[in-house]
Amino acid sequence: MGNVGNDPEEVTFNSGKKIVTFPLATSRRYKDPEGNIVEQTYWHKIRIGGQIADSALNIVKKGCLVQVEGSIRYDNFTNKDGIDVHRTSIVADKYQIHAFAKRKENNSEEQAGAAEE
Repeated sequence: MGNVGNDPEEVTFNSGKKIVTFPLATSRRYKDPEGNIVEQTYWHKIRIGGQIADSALNIVKKGCLVQVEGSIRYDNFTNKDGIDVHRTSIVADKYQIHAFAKRKENNSEEQAGAAEE
């Protein structure tokens, strides 16, 4: 479970297959040998395909607290510049939103003002 780093993006492959991707941050807290609390953040690339991809694209937003379940995928390929790329991602079979992103106050005030007019 972690926080979504950016709004999801739709990726379409040459085959026509579509997936949705977004970064997910998870954190770990621990005490170092001196007793200081240390927090480490890890970023994961989430990939969602199939029937749930469309709902993820429309519902998941930057800042949401999301739980994903799936499998880890390791991809190795050579990119167009001839560089070997090693990529790890989580291919989600399902996801659940535990908290939606908070709205910025400026946007809510603007929307409230527009509704009054």
